[in-house]
Formats: sequence, structure tokens, C-alpha cells
Amino acid sequence: MHKTKKKKLLNILLIPDNEDATAKNFRISYTALNLLLIFLAFLFVTIILGAITYSQVLQAAREKVKLEKDLLNAVSQLRQMERMVAEMDTVRRYREKVTKSFQGYVEMVDAPDEAVVSAKSLMESLPGRTSIFRSVPIATPVTGFVSQEFRLPGHSGIDIVAPVGTPIKSAADGVVLFSGWTAKDGNHIILYHPGGFITHYRHNARNLVNVNQAVQQGEVIAFLGNSGESSSGPHLHFEVWRDGEPVNPRQYVSDITAGE
Repeated sequence: MHKTKKKKLLNILLIPDNEDATAKNFRISYTALNLLLIFLAFLFVTIILGAITYSQVLQAAREKVKLEKDLLNAVSQLRQMERMVAEMDTVRRYREKVTKSFQGYVEMVDAPDEAVVSAKSLMESLPGRTSIFRSVPIATPVTGFVSQEFRLPGHSGIDIVAPVGTPIKSAADGVVLFSGWTAKDGNHIILYHPGGFITHYRHNARNLVNVNQAVQQGEVIAFLGNSGESSSGPHLHFEVWRDGEPVNPRQYVSDITAGE
């Protein structure tokens, strides 16, 4: 006759501190206990793996955000480079127009290598790094007595009378398209500014900038004089052109002492 194998049980006795309460006895089989321990171990491993997976996902998300940010920066730099190339192409086209317009009247001489505008100087002086206020010709080139106002046809700028040798300043950030001498206008400077602006500075005593040189708003580019056949006295003939048409400089420059 076979004997029935008794299940081994684990007795757990809970004795409360309160003397009035009765003790409680729990019985659990070793098989159930082993299953419980296996379940707890599985749960622990699952939590650990979940934490590791979450950490990896979080790291991947951070890397994705960083990559997206780097991509946006790269796109922004690419667009800035495209704008720079477009500005350089515009400067080149304006330079060709100026060269053709002065052909036969003046010899165009390029600036030395150290004065020629580079991609870096364009990035620093043209759009992307300069504010709209520095690229628009609003700075006064010379303060003085305005002897003749803007009137079309016939006079496409304003004449500002001041002593010979008065410093002439660039009205905005830009690039020198022309710096030379013509019989009519004497020493003459033409600057290109971002946004389609061109400024002219005529009858100078001496030019201080070279062709293709990048200049900043307020930088001294020449000294006022009385050069050229069309000049009848010391003054600066200052013109502002926008999109190929002359406009009244007073629309942009306001702090000039006007004549009566």
C-alpha cells in the first residue's frame, strides 16, 4: 500500500502587539512560494529592462532633437550662404554696369588683395550679420548747409556745403563699386548696399577706399572737396538710388542742416 506524500507547507505566524488580538497563521506551500519568488524575480528583471529601455529611448529622443537642431542650423547657414552668393552676384553685376558707364572716361583699377572684399567680410558687412538699420543709407555722410535740393530731372541728389577736408562717412554698410576720378565729378565713390541701395559721393578732395572694399556705416570713406568740372565750390553731392532709380536722400537721411 502506497503512502500519500504530504505537501510541505510553510507556516507564517503573525503575532500582534495587542494582547486582545488573536494571532494569525498563514500556510503556503513551498511550490507556491517558489512560483511567487519566480514571479517577483521576473517582475524585477522586467522593471530593470524597462528602465534601461526607457533611458535608451530618452537618449535617442535627445539625440534626435539635437540632430534636428543641427539640421536647422545647417539649413540656416546654407540660406545665409545663398544670400551671400546672391549679394556677391549683385555686386558683380552693378560693378559691370559702373565699369561700362565710365568706360572711356576713367581707368578702373582694382584694389590690392588685402582690400578686396572676401566671403568673410561680406558675411560680416552684408545681410545675415547686419541689421536693417545698418544696411539702409540713413547715416548722415556730412553735416552742413544744403545748397541745392533733390529735383528731377536735372539734379538727382543733394549738395551739402562744408569746409574742404571734412570727413565724408558711409551712409550704410556696403561694398565699394567705384572709387576713382572723372572729369565731370572729380573724385567719386559709389557704394552698393544690401536691399538694392546705391549711394554716390561726388567732388571729393580725396578718396580713402578702394574698389571691392567692404565698408561699415559711419566709416570715413573720403574728404570733402571741390573736384570736377561740375563743382562750383566745396561741397558733397550725395545721391541715393534704390532699385535702379534715384530717390530723395531726405527720405532716409534727416539730420542735415538745411539751407533756407
